[in-house]
Amino acid sequence: MFSESILSANLAALDRVQGRRPTLTGLDPDRVRAIPDDAAGLRLELSTSIGTWVPLQGPVVAQFPKQLLVIGPALGAVLDQIEGVGAPTRVVAIEPDPGVALLMLARRDWTRWIEQGSLRLLTGPDYGGAAHCARSVDVSEPPQLLVSPQLAHHRPDDVAAARAVAERLISEAEKNASARKRFAGPYLLQSLSNLPAIARESNVAALDGAFAGRPALIVGAGPSLDDNLPALVALQDHAVIVAADTTLRPLLAGGVRPHIMVAVDPSPLNAQHLTGVEGLDDIWLAAEGSLHPSVFERFAGRIFTFKVSDHQPWPWLRTLGCDRGLLQTWGSVVTSAFDLARRMGSDPIIFAGLDLSFPVRRPYCANTIYDALWRDAMTQYGCTWEQLVDEYFERPINSLRRADIHGAPVVTSAHLASFRDWLVEQTAGDGTRRFINVTSAGILHGGGIVQSTLDDALADTPALGGVRDGIRAAYESGLRLGAEVATGVDWLLANIDAPRAAAQVGRWIEFTASSVTAADIRERLEAASSAKPR
Repeated sequence: MFSESILSANLAALDRVQGRRPTLTGLDPDRVRAIPDDAAGLRLELSTSIGTWVPLQGPVVAQFPKQLLVIGPALGAVLDQIEGVGAPTRVVAIEPDPGVALLMLARRDWTRWIEQGSLRLLTGPDYGGAAHCARSVDVSEPPQLLVSPQLAHHRPDDVAAARAVAERLISEAEKNASARKRFAGPYLLQSLSNLPAIARESNVAALDGAFAGRPALIVGAGPSLDDNLPALVALQDHAVIVAADTTLRPLLAGGVRPHIMVAVDPSPLNAQHLTGVEGLDDIWLAAEGSLHPSVFERFAGRIFTFKVSDHQPWPWLRTLGCDRGLLQTWGSVVTSAFDLARRMGSDPIIFAGLDLSFPVRRPYCANTIYDALWRDAMTQYGCTWEQLVDEYFERPINSLRRADIHGAPVVTSAHLASFRDWLVEQTAGDGTRRFINVTSAGILHGGGIVQSTLDDALADTPALGGVRDGIRAAYESGLRLGAEVATGVDWLLANIDAPRAAAQVGRWIEFTASSVTAADIRERLEAASSAKPR
């Protein structure tokens, strides 16, 4: 009880699962004190505004929902209570006092809780890692929020800050759940359609460490990319350019040839960023397996495939020896591009065109596919550009204000702010490399990110030779024959009504919340079977 070895094991588990260790400190003796106790080892007391001390015990759970968010768990007695009745309740512990959290982690072994996804821990005052933890919140039933009565009475400001974090976690989790219900069907069906391409193309894991210690430039299609382009043209050979799919046309129009495009969104509209463009033979693609098939056709022979989660159909593919590396995606392709740069071992990682806001009343830079769509809209509705922009920014979703890199308020949206928060959290928890923002506007600041210009960021970096050759070598090292996938598809089709195959199809239908049918799945498998891997 209360040992350093227990603390170390719990911290190691949090590092593996949460990706960022919560802030931990010693106790502030003016706020909380630990008293030796023969039965419990230690008991905690909380100071009051009148100088007295009261027991700090944390809340008690009366019901055992699927998801519980606990503000002020103290030493974790509420978790002991859940464990005692064998309830499958998942807990996000939101502890305002990082010193109390340290004692909770030192009191007993929580590794099983952590590694099974039953416990996540966030600590004040910054609650770093909240964006990442939102993915662990189960909102299939309404989550329950418990608050330590002692903190509610004696530390109302701390509780208010923690409650805001809890509400944000639930909101983000609900958005994620809604997105899954909306996109799981197309995701599954397009992944099945792409099985031949997935089997014959390379694995994104082949890029692991491929550019260790070399700069990577993450390029987004924010409005400031127009201003960043001259420097990008001059210095494009001094970094590995990993670009969001939305930037392909703007970069080529501006004279920049990216090395690797990254694409996640499976919609036909998003595919237009990457199709219908000529002269791409030296540009590679990191592609999520569910992309529209037209994208795989356009980049055939130059694709690193990846997954964003281990959901269907990847567990089945893994049984056929066709697993793929994972790139984290926090709602935006630029977050996957960032994670790819980390996997490549790049240092520094430089951001350009990542305004994540609307500094000049424009959602994107020039020359994206949206320019044509906006022109069509102006023709259709008989409006001016100014009227179209006014309508766009009058929407409540685009009315949030955040401080920009200069400290001035700028208009953004909740989803863009969420991307920014995730990137900031990731950089704050990574002390192994440098992160530099050269965007020149927008809200990407904080965490481990420093502001600079591209000239200064690459001032001491000579031109990199052989980048495309290095990518090709990685591609070839990640290739494998896809015969097992073809065999697996044929077996499913031949045994579609047998219990084992029917169970697999049932898992796929369940994943999509029954938005697809067995007939839909059979149709995609038949198409995949007729397109054998080369």
